[in-house]
Amino acid sequence: MSDASLPPVPYGAYAVPPEQPKRRSRTGLIVGISIAAAVVVLGGAGLAVAGASISSSVAPERQVDEFLQDLVDGSAEAALAVMGEKPSGLLTDDAYTSSANHISDFTIGKPETTGDTSTVTAKITQGGTSYTQEFTLSKSGKSFVVFDTWQLEPLSLGVVDVQVQGPAGLSVEVDGIALDESVGTTLRAFPGDYEVSVVGGDELFDAVPATASVVGLSDSAAGSLATAAVTTALTEAGIAAAQSAVDAYVDGCVAQQSLKPDNCGFEARAQDGVTYSNIRWTLTVRPTYSIGGWARNGWSVTTATGGTLDVVADSVDGAGRSGPSGTTISNYRPVGTVSAVDGAVEFTSSVLPF
Repeated sequence: MSDASLPPVPYGAYAVPPEQPKRRSRTGLIVGISIAAAVVVLGGAGLAVAGASISSSVAPERQVDEFLQDLVDGSAEAALAVMGEKPSGLLTDDAYTSSANHISDFTIGKPETTGDTSTVTAKITQGGTSYTQEFTLSKSGKSFVVFDTWQLEPLSLGVVDVQVQGPAGLSVEVDGIALDESVGTTLRAFPGDYEVSVVGGDELFDAVPATASVVGLSDSAAGSLATAAVTTALTEAGIAAAQSAVDAYVDGCVAQQSLKPDNCGFEARAQDGVTYSNIRWTLTVRPTYSIGGWARNGWSVTTATGGTLDVVADSVDGAGRSGPSGTTISNYRPVGTVSAVDGAVEFTSSVLPF
């Protein structure tokens, strides 16, 4: 039987074991999973940030902030748009920027929301005054399906009441901007000082401008109803014309051949049974007048010193006896108003008829 032993290994040689399959490293796999997880985490954080940003941009207090910042910046029409209104009257950029003493600063509190209504309170600084204002907002829809949007409810706002104590038909300006008579003389206005003046003056009278100071954003706030009463006064030329107008009125009364001149405030009483003719009035002492301020329909006229009137007439009594008759009226005092019409001054008596 032959020997079945292995052949001898040459000196210096080693037996190499059969090659084993290599194990795959898990490092790459772990890194890959970590990167994917990071992407998922980062993506979630990005969505959260974007959601918070959208929610903040449509929050109730954001609408109030935008509205008040527009007023601080002088953008009245942009503020109106936040309330869903259009420019009119004094609610325009031109009228607002021409006025003074606007809202200069504000802070906004947290909203109080109940159902579809949210209330936001702001502390507002205007000149040297601070006050609080409550804003109401209504839910108006959704943004990106899930975020509520809000609409600022229109504010009642303050009012400038324009009054002109002078002749009718005068052209009025508010801070240099012509007032449109079709919108009336009681005008909604944002907080500020508005100067009202009369243009196209007359040599017979002067007009003194007036300022209306609107404080607050609600018609119920103190200072929200601001009256600008433009006063007018006769110039020296106007006073002279007024005195001449009263003199002309008195002369017209004296010229009437009647015991009781019409609308003149004086008369001579007739005796029973006596007939009078050829009646003649004479102004022996002319009254002097004092011209005052505007009184509803004109500048007031009072008598400074009374006048004296004499009257004579031919008379015949019931027995046929004839002869002159006469009497004297002392302390005659015309009163009334004067107004400027088409460049002339006219006097209107306010005496009551007998």
